[in-house]
Amino acid sequence: MINDSFSPQISPKRYPVGVQSFEDIRSAGQVYVDKTALLYKLVTEGRYYFLSRPRRFGKSLTLSTLKAYFEGERQLFAGLEIESLEREWHTYPVIYLSLAKGVFLSMERTAEHLKREIQENATRLGVMVKEDYPENMFADLIRSTYHHHKSKVVVLVDEYDKPLLETQHADHSMHHDIHAVMRGFYSCIKDLGAQIHFAMITGVTKFSHLNIFSGLNNLIDISLNPAYNSLCGISESEIRRYFEEDIAVMAIAKGCTSAQIAQKLKAYYDGYRFAGKGDDIYNPYSLLNAFSHGEFDSYWYQSGNSSHLLEGLMKRPTFSYKKLEGYLATAEELMDPNLSYTHPIALLYQSGYLTIKDYDAEGGIYTLGFPNREVASGFATNLMAAITPPDEIDAEFSAQSLINTAIKGDADGMMIIFNNGLKSFKYDQLEAPRREMHFQLMLHIMGLCAGLRVESEVHTTHGRIDMVIKTQRYIYIMEFKKDKSVADAVRQLHEKNYADKYASDRRTLIEIGANFSTETRTLTGWEIIRKS
Repeated sequence: MINDSFSPQISPKRYPVGVQSFEDIRSAGQVYVDKTALLYKLVTEGRYYFLSRPRRFGKSLTLSTLKAYFEGERQLFAGLEIESLEREWHTYPVIYLSLAKGVFLSMERTAEHLKREIQENATRLGVMVKEDYPENMFADLIRSTYHHHKSKVVVLVDEYDKPLLETQHADHSMHHDIHAVMRGFYSCIKDLGAQIHFAMITGVTKFSHLNIFSGLNNLIDISLNPAYNSLCGISESEIRRYFEEDIAVMAIAKGCTSAQIAQKLKAYYDGYRFAGKGDDIYNPYSLLNAFSHGEFDSYWYQSGNSSHLLEGLMKRPTFSYKKLEGYLATAEELMDPNLSYTHPIALLYQSGYLTIKDYDAEGGIYTLGFPNREVASGFATNLMAAITPPDEIDAEFSAQSLINTAIKGDADGMMIIFNNGLKSFKYDQLEAPRREMHFQLMLHIMGLCAGLRVESEVHTTHGRIDMVIKTQRYIYIMEFKKDKSVADAVRQLHEKNYADKYASDRRTLIEIGANFSTETRTLTGWEIIRKS
């Protein structure tokens, strides 16, 4: 896992790490990346919206900002883009429901949380709501607010899907019952549409097949809309606008240039894309933590729990970790509401472990991959731990040593470390232990654990390269054989002319042919050829 510390010198700027209240951020003078022009576009072009984004990506802050806007807290928007766009500043009563912090492991607890949210809103809005089923109380809240304030109501729902996500892999009947409750709950938005001015619902997933939003024909899903690609997260232009000074401070503390820090931040935390076309987006939670703490670490990845996800994926007989990088998917597959380990792509994309890397507009096909070093390294590290407990990993395998040798061009040292790592894996944890593809997977995982850029089964005009590792100065082209010879691997490298694919690249090309023994489950040897 990544952990690259700086010295204690930290920028004096105040970062809203974990702060989800727009009012708190603005009142405390903390850094706010201005998204108000996009929010103005939202409120002036539609009424009902749905947005899916991974956890800790700014969904709650987005809704909090909308709440302040509709409540007419004009002073909070001083100096922001919306100040010059909005001329009228009409105010509306706002119902703000947050399911983010609730625990929904039973019908009773789900109902309790919904009722508590409704009562808190009723108190804030100065209306009375009778104790009843949650859906009836929600409808009563909308009607009472409308009549009391003599104004249409704004409805904002944060993390709408948390009750469904928490129970999806639990007892089927309980999940079904909670789904029925939530469907009735959200139907109020449809039924009382005449009394609602604007509504926005956010979550991690899209449960469209469950008809959660049945009847809301005007609900605009902006999850894959290029216009709102940067609504949550931080773009490259926003990095330059808001954080140049912060990068300079980190560079001084590290003893390097601002350009080097910027490049490292991009490698660690950039790379998300939520539309076919658009800028790559930085993870805001990790980026702000890096500036606040003055060091690189896996802030977003460590803040979640991917163990259940990995356990589920490893049970799939057809699971191929290597195919996640470069996976081709349709929009329907990305937003598939049937999140399961049988079809894990939507689960991995919507959870933030995979992102869009490219888009073929003609075919409507998205190319997916790990967004950045933080996610790739974290995912691989956890997968490696799931296969082999950390206390059983060979003492001579070191992820840091692996990346150091690769960066320096020490191909022989890199292969020695790879071989030490192979000794650690429990091959009975995964299927087909004697297949050539299996040990290549182990090498791929180790490379990602170290934060290397690793590609497997790379297509060329002459065939497929087993594995490619890229660093700033070197490209390693690797061919593996199983129970054959190193000479056979080298021969294929030459006959297939794999290096031609990178002929125009200025980096040094290093070809490596190696042989794997199913008996010893290690590499029996390798040969290194440097290209000029």
